[in-house]
Amino acid sequence: MSKTITITEEEVKKWNLKMPDEMLEAVSNRFKLLSEPMRLKILRALCERERTVQEIVNEVNASQANISKHLALMHDNGVVNRRKEGLKCYYRIADESIIYACYLISKSVVENLQDRLSWIQKVNDNLTA
Repeated sequence: MSKTITITEEEVKKWNLKMPDEMLEAVSNRFKLLSEPMRLKILRALCERERTVQEIVNEVNASQANISKHLALMHDNGVVNRRKEGLKCYYRIADESIIYACYLISKSVVENLQDRLSWIQKVNDNLTA
């Protein structure tokens, strides 16, 4: 992925002000879909290229039944696309904005943990001084 995405504060404000309640439910459902760690592992495996179900199974170290269940749900919700070639089924990410969203959330989690660690270190320094 070598795409640059710029989001302006104006766009974010517009989203906040004009998002109808029905759309909020759809957004909430997307977050629910991404709230399962196994699905995030699957997305991570698909970031580089499309893969067969077996390649995904090997990459994330889970059963084929479990991976197939998650892939079906992700496909039904437009997160991944699939194509059949002979007996193999290949999956790829359908909506790359999800990868950007995962990156932003991951970055935010790391920054939050760093802030907490810094605070804990300051408290510890004050207690031991």
